[in-house]
Amino acid sequence: MTIDRPGGPNASGRMVLAFLGFVLLVIFGASFVYRLERPSLEVHQKKSQATMPDAMSQAMNGPMKEVMALMQKLQENPDDPGLQLAMAERFMAMGSFDRAKVFLDKVAKVRPDDPDVLNALGVTLYNLKDQDGAKAAFEAILSRNAGDYRALFNLALLNKYALEQPEKAAAGFKAVIASPEADPETKATARKELEGKAPQ
Repeated sequence: MTIDRPGGPNASGRMVLAFLGFVLLVIFGASFVYRLERPSLEVHQKKSQATMPDAMSQAMNGPMKEVMALMQKLQENPDDPGLQLAMAERFMAMGSFDRAKVFLDKVAKVRPDDPDVLNALGVTLYNLKDQDGAKAAFEAILSRNAGDYRALFNLALLNKYALEQPEKAAAGFKAVIASPEADPETKATARKELEGKAPQ
């Protein structure tokens, strides 16, 4: 699904207003704040402890403020892939993966081999229950760079939990642990995943 931009400033303004309206619905209607912790596929939820006015204030100074600033920049440069990727990441952080995919589809057209785009697309497709699409995105990264630890880690999680292929998952986690590029936190998580469900 993509949003084609018709010509003319009025159409651009309508697109911006439509997205801002959606974001307001997310901010005011949501009872949970979603946060995507890269490079993991997992999305953690935290219950909001703030009162409604506090939550609104925090939203206006946090995700909402960032989204509005990005929307303003996108109105000026609607075809900027860097801005589109940044917008996708904000929607991913809010747990709105369908909206994130709209922007990722646009970026993927001009940056089809970008590992950051493919990784974000894989995470998004996973959260949209498109396991085959997520697998294809991670495998596309690994076909160009077999040592990309984010793709190895995410594909291992996919194999372990969604595709029920523990042997492939274990191989992926071991590769992450052995990777000189992987950060300590990702390696530690890979070790826990590897130890948590050893094949019988």
